[in-house]
Amino acid sequence: MIIDSAAAGGAVFIFFSPICFARHYLEVFNKMKITVIGAGKVGLEITRRLIEEGHDVVVVDRDESKLTQLSEHLDVMTLRGSGSSAMLLSNAAIAGSDLLVAVTSSDEINMIACMTAKRVGIARTIARVRDPEYAHELIISKEDLGIDLVINPEYAAALEIVRLLTLALPVHLEPFANGKVQLLEVTLDETHTGWVNRKIKDLVLPEDLLLVGISRQGEMIIPSGKDMLLPGDHLYWLGKAGSIEKLGGKFKRKQRRLQNIIIMGGGRIAYYLADHLSDRGMRVKIIEQNPQRCEELAEKLPGVLVLRGDGTDVDLLKREGIRETDGFIAVTGIDEENLLIALLAKQLGAKRVIAKVSRPSYAPLVEKLGVDAAISPRLITIGEILRFIRGGRLLSLVLLLNEQAEVMELIVQGGSKLANKVLAKAGLPRGVIVGAISRDNRIIIPRGQEMILPEDRLVVFALGHNVHLVEAMCAVGGIRA
Repeated sequence: MIIDSAAAGGAVFIFFSPICFARHYLEVFNKMKITVIGAGKVGLEITRRLIEEGHDVVVVDRDESKLTQLSEHLDVMTLRGSGSSAMLLSNAAIAGSDLLVAVTSSDEINMIACMTAKRVGIARTIARVRDPEYAHELIISKEDLGIDLVINPEYAAALEIVRLLTLALPVHLEPFANGKVQLLEVTLDETHTGWVNRKIKDLVLPEDLLLVGISRQGEMIIPSGKDMLLPGDHLYWLGKAGSIEKLGGKFKRKQRRLQNIIIMGGGRIAYYLADHLSDRGMRVKIIEQNPQRCEELAEKLPGVLVLRGDGTDVDLLKREGIRETDGFIAVTGIDEENLLIALLAKQLGAKRVIAKVSRPSYAPLVEKLGVDAAISPRLITIGEILRFIRGGRLLSLVLLLNEQAEVMELIVQGGSKLANKVLAKAGLPRGVIVGAISRDNRIIIPRGQEMILPEDRLVVFALGHNVHLVEAMCAVGGIRA
C-alpha cells in the first residue's frame, strides 16, 4: 500500500500494492508496528527482515519511485514525505508505532525524526548516524535527544576489521552464555593433513562440542558424520569454551606482530580504522584518489601516511611495499573493486587481506576468490537493530557473512512450545541445531534425548532466516497452530 501525504493540507491518497509477500510461517509472538524512515538499501533490507518476522511495517521516504519499487516486492505500507515532519509522523498510518527506525542518508534527518517521534508518542527510536563528530557527541547525549539506539555502521565495521586483523589465523571465535559457550570458525587448507579429505565420523575430537555447519564455496551445509572435509571448507563448531579452545589450538599458527597496514579508500571506515590501528602503534598508509579527502585525512590523522593515488595501480602497491604488508584492507565504495584488489594484494604478497562488501550476493565470492575475510556494514546495522527489537529475549545474534546462517542465544520461557520437551521431539524447523544449553551455571552439549527446561539459555545455529521461528517457540504464546 502506498500513502502519499501531501505537504499542503495533509491530503492522503491510498493505492494498494498488487503483490503480497507470502508469509509461510506461523504467527510470530509480540508483533510490533514499526516505522522505517528511509527506503534506501539499508531501509529495504531492514523492512524485508521485519516483515519476515511478522511485524507491521510502514516505510517513509521522499522518493516516490523507491516506495513504488518497495511496495511491488513487499507487503508493506509506504508513505511519501519527510521523516522529520511532525505532521507526517502524526499521520494515522504511523500513530501508535512501537518503534521508529531512521536510516536515511542524512544524519540530521535521522536525529530529528527520532526527536520528533518521541514528541508524538512513539516510545522507542533508532537512528543511523555516520558522521564522526555527531556519533561521538551522541554517545554522551543520545538520551537527551530522544534516541534509544545510535548505530554507526562504519565505526562498527572498523572495529570488526581490527578484530579480524588481530585474530590468530585461521581461527575466529564468538562468545555466548557469558563466554562459557563459544562459536569457532576454522578454515581448512592443505596443511591440515589430519583433517582434509577425511570423514567427520573418523575425526578424534574433544568432548562437549558439535560441528554445526560447513561453508563450502559459498553454500552452507548441515554436516553429517559421512561428510568429507575438503580444503577451503569453513567449519563452524559450537561447544564449551574449554573444548573449543582446545580444538582451536590445533589450528592456531604463530602470528607475528602486525606492523604495516595499507588501507585502500579514504572513507569513514578508513578514518575510524586508521585511527584505531595507529593508536596501537602500527604503521598505517591510506591510498585515496580525491585530493580534498586526502587533505582532510592527513589533518585528522597526523600519525597516518595519506597517499594520493590509485589503489588499483600495481606499480604503486609494489612501491609502497605490498609484499611486506601485514594487512591490506579494501574499503572503497565499489564492492567489485574491493574484492578484486584484495585478491590482487594477496597475490602480490600481503599477509592478510580484508574487503568491504555491501551486497550480500557478493559474499560467496569471498571464499571462491581467496580473500581472507569480508565485512558488511549493512549486515552489522541489521544485526544491531534486530538485537534491539528483540530485547531481552534474544541475548545475542551473529549473522554469518553471506546471511545463509545465523547463530543466536535465547531464553526458553515457561509455558512455551519448547519448554519441557525432549529435543528430538520438539518440532524445531529443518536446518536448526541446538548446539548448547546453559542451565544453572552448567553447560550441556545436548543430544536428542535431552529435555529442554524453562529458563534454559539455548545457543542455536539456524540456516536461512529461521531465527524468528525458533524465538517464537521459546516464548509463551509465541506460535499457534
